[in-house]
Amino acid sequence: MNKNIKVNINSNILRYKNILAIPSIHSRVYFSMAVREAFEEFKPDIIAVEHPANFTDSLREAVSRLPFISLIIREINNEAVYIPIDPCDSIIEAVRLAIDEEIPFFPIDKDITSINSNSHYLMPDDYVMKSIGLEKFYEEVKSKYIFHKDYTDEEREIYMAKNLHELSKKYNKILLVIGMSHWENMVSILKRLDEKKEIKEYINKSNDDEYEEPKIYNVHKESLNKMLGEFPFTTYMYELYRNGELENFDKINIIETIFREAKLRYKLPISILQQKNMMKYLRNLCLLDNYIIPDYIDMLTAAKCMINNDYALEVMQGMEYYPHYNEEDENYPTIKLNRDPSTNGMEGLLKDKKIKLHQYDNVWKTSFKQVHVTTRPREKYDGEWEDVWNKRTNLLSHVPEDILMEKHMNILRDKIRNMLTEDKAKIEPFTVSIKDGIDMRETIRNYYKNEIYVKEIPKIKGNIGHMVVIFDDEHDDDYDWNIVWYSEAHDDSDLILYSTEPGNTLVGPGISKCYFGGYASLMPPQAPHDVWSIYTQLKKEGIVRNYADLLLYTAIIYSVDKYLGYVAPTPPSSILKEFAKQNSVEIVYVPLTTFSSETLRKLRHFHVLGNKRLRKIADDYII
Repeated sequence: MNKNIKVNINSNILRYKNILAIPSIHSRVYFSMAVREAFEEFKPDIIAVEHPANFTDSLREAVSRLPFISLIIREINNEAVYIPIDPCDSIIEAVRLAIDEEIPFFPIDKDITSINSNSHYLMPDDYVMKSIGLEKFYEEVKSKYIFHKDYTDEEREIYMAKNLHELSKKYNKILLVIGMSHWENMVSILKRLDEKKEIKEYINKSNDDEYEEPKIYNVHKESLNKMLGEFPFTTYMYELYRNGELENFDKINIIETIFREAKLRYKLPISILQQKNMMKYLRNLCLLDNYIIPDYIDMLTAAKCMINNDYALEVMQGMEYYPHYNEEDENYPTIKLNRDPSTNGMEGLLKDKKIKLHQYDNVWKTSFKQVHVTTRPREKYDGEWEDVWNKRTNLLSHVPEDILMEKHMNILRDKIRNMLTEDKAKIEPFTVSIKDGIDMRETIRNYYKNEIYVKEIPKIKGNIGHMVVIFDDEHDDDYDWNIVWYSEAHDDSDLILYSTEPGNTLVGPGISKCYFGGYASLMPPQAPHDVWSIYTQLKKEGIVRNYADLLLYTAIIYSVDKYLGYVAPTPPSSILKEFAKQNSVEIVYVPLTTFSSETLRKLRHFHVLGNKRLRKIADDYII
């Protein structure tokens, strides 16, 4: 396992006598790695952590559940304080190491006797610790940040220092993991204790009988992103790293993986230029916050703005992936977390009640930004969508998508009509009539002649009928669904298509997202026979080479108009051009590259419903 964080165990800043401190930003993974490095080098006799002693048993039990995520909650009347059992938190990592290595750990903090409003700090990016180490990072924070504290913080620091002072008399080596704002003050208090100087005391005015015992809760998978300090996927990668299943841990590599996997799930092509622009935009968002690593909001903002909402959803899915999860645990009630819209505070939602939550220590926020990504409702239970899909009775299309497709086909026909008229237009110098208008391009080109050129656009004889749109003519094996889909209404076209198999990507109960490899839109509808049954024979005879050729061949056979539109990455074959001429059909080829990626996305993806009843709810899931 590679070492990532430099920890000088003999540092005058991190050491006080036999105590080595890891001053940390909570729930930031590189501080957990610093704890592991310090533990390996320092080889402590005990570990002391910044949590109250009455949380000891629940802390040991909850940490032992990892990699399953828990919350420790201690209720106070109708509110509660909570400790997140976050694998990327340095204190949790310290407790975990103590349990794994079977050495004592001591929570030395004072129990909070009143709930204070959380402090919010914008802290520097912990990624720089890879380069400068923990000691230098801590020095920079001390010199540039002012920590705002009240009497509760001072009371806790005195209490922790006294406990630590007593432990230092009994053990040779103590590894202390504590919040970054506390260590400097605690060193001053430890020095005063060694010099036997008087320390200010605080009187605890609260009644301990008011507080319940801490309870452990299983965190619902939809709430992991609200509780964990890092992306859930980053947390999963850290789990692999600490178990020796990942050779090197680096957040930049993890972000690259998230985008790469999102692109594979998205399935539609994303150009290199789009990817470059997205990464450039992401970099600029980081620079605005003086950060190296983007946060959750930055990732979604870049994905949505530079690609689209669908891709942002795939990025969100990648960031929130965490496989270690129990839907229900008989020993630990499952809790959902939510933000109270009126106060932006955290709420815990149980089956029978709602709890207002306050994190035990300061909340270290790195971002107060927002981005809106349109999401779909989640499954009521794992496997709900697949269960409904398995009970399908008749595959149907989504009507709004049918309307949109026909609209796009008409737009394509208009585009082809303009191409034909432009190609056949006659351009000549102005004499008596301006005919169909001045041709500005030719006029400017011949400016030196002092002549005005006009154009005459002849009327096209014949209509533009069937349309063939090919998105992929090279990977037929990727498209397992080859059918003829007959029209339901008089203004619908018949479709001959090849696409991904319905059911592979479910986006709702009985609702599947599919991707066209290509389709032939026959308008007017003519109820064509199943041409897929003769594909093998036509290919053997050399008439068609692939699925794209079959669709064009079929459109030529059923064509009732003079012109046929063909949108594809490559022009039609000479064989099919000759075949079209024999059938008095003119193929008008439009390169696929003339359309924007967003237009292609709208044309290429479609949804299949398992039965007619689902059309009533499909709009909630198709976004």
